[in-house]
Amino acid sequence: MICAFRQADERTGRLIKTALAEFGPELHRFGNFDQLTLLASQKYLDLIFLPCTGTLGDEITLIKKIKNIPVLAFIPLVVQRLHPAAEDLRSLIDAGVDEIIENDLEEPVTNARLRMVVGRSFRDVNMNPSSRLPGPVMIEKIMRRNIEEGGQFAVCYADLDDFKAYNDYYGYFSGDKVIKMTSQVIRNVVYGIQKTAFVGHIAGDDFIFIIDAAQVKTICSKVLREFDRRVPEMYEPRDLKNGFIISKNRRGSPETYSLMSLSIAVVINKDRMFDHVGEISHMIADLKNYAKTLPGSNYVVERRKKY
Repeated sequence: MICAFRQADERTGRLIKTALAEFGPELHRFGNFDQLTLLASQKYLDLIFLPCTGTLGDEITLIKKIKNIPVLAFIPLVVQRLHPAAEDLRSLIDAGVDEIIENDLEEPVTNARLRMVVGRSFRDVNMNPSSRLPGPVMIEKIMRRNIEEGGQFAVCYADLDDFKAYNDYYGYFSGDKVIKMTSQVIRNVVYGIQKTAFVGHIAGDDFIFIIDAAQVKTICSKVLREFDRRVPEMYEPRDLKNGFIISKNRRGSPETYSLMSLSIAVVINKDRMFDHVGEISHMIADLKNYAKTLPGSNYVVERRKKY
């Protein structure tokens, strides 16, 4: 993680680094607003730490400036104000700070609160806003953990067929409704059958769920049935009656597209078959491309050995 901090004294940086040691912090100092904006344009900041030792009115002005420009507005801002009055706390909260540290950074509870802010930020950033499912960072973490534990598990990669044509034809608002519907179907089916499973959203119309190998047929079949039952809701009656839409292809020429379907590529880790996430990703990419050549909604299980 990358943290920008305004150094109040020599020990501030050391204390932040100690408090956030589990995140492997990379610390960068700034002295004023211009230096902070320059730093944010050069680095993807995960945290801004601002010791407020000066006049509160001046600090509030700086905080509002930080929260009013896009490059800084969504970066978690932690303010340290030692033993503030109740009115000071209200003013800081109204200005938009994400967390207020009221004690010295050496105190265990204060350290824990700082770690909580960073952990919450990583969770929120990694959550897809449409599906409310965890994204690539958490997906990789869960896959890596499963590999290390060495059990049999199945990685199921679900991808919408002809989603781009639908999105171009109906517009992004309707496309987003399809993404939400698909995420609901996958999440409800998977967790309804296996509470200990994992469902993630890679990006766009690509989803992953990690389940027990023995549940592949049951879960994938039900996901496809539920998707096929729900997808007609996403079309206008005229298009639903026709059974197709006419949208431009990637070359810009009109093309006929059937109603959307869902393809699922499944790779099963047997007998510690995989050593790292990249091997699964490589194999599942090829299988997904094959699955999408098949008509309608379907799932395909990889039968080949690792390559």
